[in-house]
Amino acid sequence: MIEPKRILVAKLRALGDIMTALPLLRALKERFPAAGITLVVDDLYQDLVSVNPRVDELWLHPAGDLRGRGAWFALKQQADMIRRIRQARFELFIDLYGTTRTAAWGVLGGIPHRLGFALRGRKYFYTQAVVAKHRYVVDLNLQFAELLGWQGQDRSLEFFLAPDDEAAARQQLARQGWTPGRPLLAVSPGGGWPLKQWGAAKFGRVARSLAESTGCQVVLTGSAAETALLEECASQLREPALILAGLPLRQAAAVIREARLFLGNDSGPKYFAEAFGVPTLICYGPTDSVNNNPSTPRTLVATCIQPCQPCHSETCRAGRRACLDDLSEDEVLKLAQSLWRRE
Repeated sequence: MIEPKRILVAKLRALGDIMTALPLLRALKERFPAAGITLVVDDLYQDLVSVNPRVDELWLHPAGDLRGRGAWFALKQQADMIRRIRQARFELFIDLYGTTRTAAWGVLGGIPHRLGFALRGRKYFYTQAVVAKHRYVVDLNLQFAELLGWQGQDRSLEFFLAPDDEAAARQQLARQGWTPGRPLLAVSPGGGWPLKQWGAAKFGRVARSLAESTGCQVVLTGSAAETALLEECASQLREPALILAGLPLRQAAAVIREARLFLGNDSGPKYFAEAFGVPTLICYGPTDSVNNNPSTPRTLVATCIQPCQPCHSETCRAGRRACLDDLSEDEVLKLAQSLWRRE
């Protein structure tokens, strides 16, 4: 069994994928407490892990498709990364991203022990290719720790905030009219491609019913590009919603942490709610609820099961998106109410 002093972990994107990789970093720290862990992520997600105590060194990778910036830029970036890896003298590489580019980092960077999933073509770059034994993504990632001798039990998500993130989030809420002490319902109607979004207006009507029956305030979160979705959702409410679009990632997480319940699609913000123990109700369509959702009493799934699920497609091959379009507002409201009462 190896006892590495320096470990390199690659997980470039995206928000949810990086969040579900964080339990592996915790497990690696438990297994190798004296080892230094370097994490590579796209620069868009620096905010996610820059204060994570499991990460000893953070390397930022240019976000987006390198080919779109020209062949010379892509080649130079790859050469610079390989040179940097060789200079750092890592002893263990765990490739959670699994592209040919990242798989090659370990070989060309001279790392003696290289682990990655047994994907076609890429598996030959690793000294040990791991065959997936689970469907839930956190358990998939923790297979690497188990292979290295980790025998821990904690498989929960976690997320770390900087000392001023919570105060900044509360200031943002106060500017929108939040009454401290009044329970919050957080809703994220966007996320990813349109086919996996249940519908902003539907979320708005469910939120209105919950607000009328519980007296909660509704906070709508999303990226700046999702502002129109948030406004469409807010238009269904009788009381003005607290609309917070485009917040820095840790501030957005701190806002969700204040909520008593989170409603949304299968998208990045749901992982913040799960990490903080906020009850979540997620509407699933073309993506895999078993792969992306933990099986706990606080994390419920709403969907209309179809034989074609999960298709992971951005266009519906069946011609009609029954998995989400047939999901009624009454059903989602009942599930949301059951979570609210449970808390």
